[in-house]
Amino acid sequence: MRGYYHYCSKGFTREILFKSDEEFIAGINRIAICILLSLKNGRSVAILAFCLMDNHFHFILYGTEADCDAFVADYKKLTGMWISKHRGAALMEKIEIGHWFVPQYKLGEKIIYVLRNPVAAGLRVTAQGYRWSSAYYMFSNWIPDSVAMASDLSARALSKIFCSNEVIPRNWRIAGRMVWPPSFFNVKAAEAPFKSIGSFMFDLNNGNIDKEAEEEMMGGAFSLPDAEVRIHAVQYGISNFRKDSISKCSADERLTIARLLKAELKCNAKQLARVLRLSPEDLRLLT
Repeated sequence: MRGYYHYCSKGFTREILFKSDEEFIAGINRIAICILLSLKNGRSVAILAFCLMDNHFHFILYGTEADCDAFVADYKKLTGMWISKHRGAALMEKIEIGHWFVPQYKLGEKIIYVLRNPVAAGLRVTAQGYRWSSAYYMFSNWIPDSVAMASDLSARALSKIFCSNEVIPRNWRIAGRMVWPPSFFNVKAAEAPFKSIGSFMFDLNNGNIDKEAEEEMMGGAFSLPDAEVRIHAVQYGISNFRKDSISKCSADERLTIARLLKAELKCNAKQLARVLRLSPEDLRLLT
């Protein structure tokens, strides 16, 4: 049975999935390759939202659960292989994936949650201004002058851009060294849950959606990604100590924040140590 699914990789603490613009571009291109692999293997998967963060990634997919699982497994494998080849780091087995079924009436909310990730993580960017998510392409017909059709490029040039020998559809658009995401991302299906661009922009600036979505994810395969926990930690720092950064908080203040996070979000000691820069010895004092 086909349905909507939210996939999220567990946020790394020390390791990084995407270190530079070049690596984010390669990450976008891998999404396109995974769509081609799905089609090649008789699977039908539609992408309704994606967001690549430096230490984790999100997808909202439509298809059978098995087909969507296979798509994300391909993405994990190709990402691990790329990092191993270009950085000599073995991260593939460390990438943990959780996923949740999304009822259709919740689809818009989940898309917004995924697209708000950069804002929730405290990046100085608007959700729609973040280049590495699908928000950048929604409710916009803008195409840069530098975009070329894949049919204008040689098979060798396309192979070099995509780091793959998969046959690239000739009607896909290429912007520099990156596939133009509307070529593979189902923009119309992603926009459908929203009544208008005004409704979309209102929801995109609604921080309450972050908390509601996080609460529903708590029963999932793993705890919340570090980026989401970090935004809660900053909010506690502001409300309790009038400090807008974890680094400005003393060890005792961070310990207080740890207690609050453990009580509200059920974070484990390991995650609290990462997010709040506390030692395991400090966290043994938690009650």
